Amino acid sequence: MPSPPIRFGMNNPIRRIAETPEWFKLADESGLDLIGLGDTPIQMHDIFVQMALAAQHTKRAMLGPWVTLPIVRHPLVAAGSIATIQELSGGRAFFAIGPGDVTAYEIGEQGATMREVEEYALAVKGMCAGETVTWHGKTLKLSWPKLPAPVPVWLAGDGPKNLELAGRIADGVIAGNAATVELVQWAQQHVRAGAAQAGRDPSTIEMWYMSRVVLAPSVKEGIELCSFYLASYANVRFRHAMRDKGVPVNDDIAERIRGFRSEYRGDLSHRYEIDHNVRLLKKYGLIDWLAAQFLIAGPPDYCVDRLKQLIKAGAANFYVPLLLPDPMRRTRDLAQQVYKAFR
Repeated sequence: MPSPPIRFGMNNPIRRIAETPEWFKLADESGLDLIGLGDTPIQMHDIFVQMALAAQHTKRAMLGPWVTLPIVRHPLVAAGSIATIQELSGGRAFFAIGPGDVTAYEIGEQGATMREVEEYALAVKGMCAGETVTWHGKTLKLSWPKLPAPVPVWLAGDGPKNLELAGRIADGVIAGNAATVELVQWAQQHVRAGAAQAGRDPSTIEMWYMSRVVLAPSVKEGIELCSFYLASYANVRFRHAMRDKGVPVNDDIAERIRGFRSEYRGDLSHRYEIDHNVRLLKKYGLIDWLAAQFLIAGPPDYCVDRLKQLIKAGAANFYVPLLLPDPMRRTRDLAQQVYKAFR
């Protein structure tokens, strides 16, 4: 059986919407297989306006939210919006959903429960396939001409419940962290368990892995460049639990994380010029531990070798978020110095 092609996706990092078409063109011409757009209204422009622009300025990449959440749109509105993108892009849309912990927190709401995610995902999936669905006791249907193809609905998460739910009901899965072989295998294990519960063949479920790849002259410099991001990510990832997401956390590390989070300043999470939270990571001695679990950073050959290890473990689709300034240059560099090695 031939090996699957290795594919790469990235997020749109541009904050000025008039400048986004240039990045969309670059991403598409650089051979990206997927472009994801964050659904965080406080920080970014409207996601479906961005997707419409992307559909007009790309020819090959899949397009969709990375990721949306049930609390921000009625499922009929969401289905109609992503169906529009499906038609506009000629069948390249996907619809990725997660509980929405961070975005929900930003707008003063609770993240969705697993049951709410499941009901929402099935409603959107059904409507995008032309079906009549029932949601909260109401009958919903898109009365549109037939789409080029049903919109695949993916579920995102890094906890066992999210991944197993995806294995049961979704067309695809986004594993929220895949920087190590152990985390790739852990995600696969839970998706397969969910698929088995539903009598599904797990090989039919498209799996994407979030791998934070950052080019730098050395591993040390790469970690230093990403320390601001590591602080924000650690606060979110360990907000609810320490030990249920595939990363071994001993008692000493757990205590240090609790100390870090007790002093963390959420109001500074987007203030790159203020290093309060980074200094906390250093105070509690967490930077190197976090980087080993959640980051692939260093020279091109090092990053390529790390990705090859993940491919050997069964990963084939990598989503690489742009974490640092100068997105045009960093997109080109990743395409030419990392992705090209797998083409």
